[in-house]
Amino acid sequence: MSSKKVKGFSFTGDSRRISLMRRSDRNTLALFIFLFVASAAAYLYLTFIEGRFTVYAGMPILAVPFFVVGLIFYVVNRRYYAGLFIIGISAIAFFVLPYSVLFILYLLVCAEGVATMVEIIQRMIFYRIMSTVERVNIKKSMTFMDRVVVFFFNIPVDLDTRNLLIDRNVSRNKLPWKDMAYTMMLALLFCMFIWIYMFLNPSFSPETHGVPIYTFTIILYLSMAVMPWTIFSSLNVRIGTEYRDFSLYTGFLETFKRMFLPVFAAIIFLGIALTADANSLYYIGMSLLMIVAMIVFTSVMYYTSNEMVVVNDILDKWGDFQPTEMYSGYSPKEARSSLDDGIPGTPRRDPSECFLPDLRSRSRR
Repeated sequence: MSSKKVKGFSFTGDSRRISLMRRSDRNTLALFIFLFVASAAAYLYLTFIEGRFTVYAGMPILAVPFFVVGLIFYVVNRRYYAGLFIIGISAIAFFVLPYSVLFILYLLVCAEGVATMVEIIQRMIFYRIMSTVERVNIKKSMTFMDRVVVFFFNIPVDLDTRNLLIDRNVSRNKLPWKDMAYTMMLALLFCMFIWIYMFLNPSFSPETHGVPIYTFTIILYLSMAVMPWTIFSSLNVRIGTEYRDFSLYTGFLETFKRMFLPVFAAIIFLGIALTADANSLYYIGMSLLMIVAMIVFTSVMYYTSNEMVVVNDILDKWGDFQPTEMYSGYSPKEARSSLDDGIPGTPRRDPSECFLPDLRSRSRR
């Protein structure tokens, strides 16, 4: 099947692809993947071959990709004063409380690396998902990716998904605490699966000396996994219907809410059955504090530095994705299209349903 490229987006069959990735984004993504592979190889070598670290003590090595990406962000954006502040406070902490140095670097540098990667992931997935959602319920059969999207966004199978809507006037004069709370909830859900694995693993022994810093590495990757989906909340992406619009972000949250309570109950039972002392409870408590601290700090960086950039780029391309706002839906009252009066070749419409189509491009150029 041939494909035709036109001004930055391509048409492959019925699938429309709009790219938001800049050259710097592609370079950063390639660098992150390279550093992740290198750090994972170093972690496996030093842990399982050399035996210099335990499985958990060596985890900070896996944070190197975020540290480098965050450091590059500070340099490229000329945040020299912030860099000097980080160096100064880290030097003071080294002499006062050595264990807190890694904590500071995680919080101030790696968190910015997470925010940068969140923006890149949003650029990669947004229009791919929108293109899938737009056509998912009008196909004769769904692909595997279609089924994944339907599952994650909890899209009803009988919903006409072609009328996709977003908020065009997005402004942020305060932090979205509600979205941040949902992000923490999702991170906590994934962290529960990790706790279940750890508590069932006989070799796991929670460290109580100082802060279990290896937990931060896990939370870095969890934050990168759950934060990109907030873009659907920022733009209030929804499927317009004749009655009440269906919010994609709400559907996404509902999918994971169904998993939250059973997993939380499993954690409670495991804690009762397996905890012989306070070490495991201490570990869970510290993990909760770290999830809150890391996601709040990462969210502050993302919403103040990255969000509006990617939102504006999405809005600039929205006119290409949906050039017009015409939509003639399906009327369940008559069980047929409102344009059809039952006589072949003579479509008719009630005057009260008429509107003037706006054929102007919605591009924000």
